[in-house]
Amino acid sequence: MKEFPEIQTERLVLSALKEEDRSSLFSIFADPLVTYYDGGKVMKTSTQALHYIRAFKDTTSISLTNTIRWGVRLKTSNTLIGTAGFQNWDRTSSKAEIGAILSRNYWSGGYGVEAAKAVIAYGFEQMKLHKIYAQTIEDNRAAVKRLEELGFHKEGRFIDHVYLRNQYYHVLVYSLFQ
Repeated sequence: MKEFPEIQTERLVLSALKEEDRSSLFSIFADPLVTYYDGGKVMKTSTQALHYIRAFKDTTSISLTNTIRWGVRLKTSNTLIGTAGFQNWDRTSSKAEIGAILSRNYWSGGYGVEAAKAVIAYGFEQMKLHKIYAQTIEDNRAAVKRLEELGFHKEGRFIDHVYLRNQYYHVLVYSLFQ
């Protein structure tokens, strides 16, 4: 892959993160409600946002980290509203884990589903994935609802799999096959 891929949907552009996204990305990841089910770690400085951007901003990061993370932008204004992509890309088994984070301002309106559909299509068509999977804390009812809406099927449940906020949480695994 020579150039970072860009994906366009009806309302969104998924493209490489840029250093100019630093403040927007920081404001998204500094919101404790946004990261509540995603490890619960909020960004405390804009330097953390810059490190995040540098980790995922070009094609080199894809091969080094087995991760591809797009910035999710509004097509009309180029406003960064979140990130979406794959991690844990296993090329031998043709599978990858999907994930996304959106600014709370965009939780309703279908932006997450629209971005996820585009990422899923890219995964199956361009990355030639056989399986796309997602892991979410069982209490994250919104994520479970969205995964099922996208056609994912529950594959399993890990008991006391994640420790956050002084307690253990069960994790559900959902999968979608080509």
